[in-house]
Amino acid sequence: MISEQYPYKVAAIYADAESADAAVGMLEHAGLGDARIVRLRPGQAGIDSAIEPESVGTRDTVTVDTLTGGIAGAGAGALMAGAVTVLTPALFVSAPVVAPLIILGYGALIGGTAGAVRGVRLRELALAGLVKDALKAGYQVVLVHSASEQIRDRAQAVIGETMAENTAHA
Repeated sequence: MISEQYPYKVAAIYADAESADAAVGMLEHAGLGDARIVRLRPGQAGIDSAIEPESVGTRDTVTVDTLTGGIAGAGAGALMAGAVTVLTPALFVSAPVVAPLIILGYGALIGGTAGAVRGVRLRELALAGLVKDALKAGYQVVLVHSASEQIRDRAQAVIGETMAENTAHA
């Protein structure tokens, strides 16, 4: 399995190309290590791969999270089956094989669904939608993909400075 190399993302939207280019320059000089800086322009091709360059890593992350959730859910279902056996033995008397399997199945289903939702990272889907909408509206976008929270925070600070400069000049 391939893990994501850049799980953290920061995006900035600029009104004009000059501001976006200046932000890219500041980010490049900020010492962000192996962070990946991406500059997107309206009408540019390959936007999806620029927003999420690690589709295989993301897929593997979702798969692992789903499996982990399914296993945890099956474990919780086993505990629930034990509790139900003690509290309502009539269920197990009427269906001694099927009842525990049903409870385990429901636990695995619920756990797998929770794991998949965690793995999908809904914030990243929202980010992709925001970036695409901004590009359709004619704005310029700068994305930073980073491997650590510290680099993400540093990139966020630099982008904050560029936004403050743009506000001061407006």
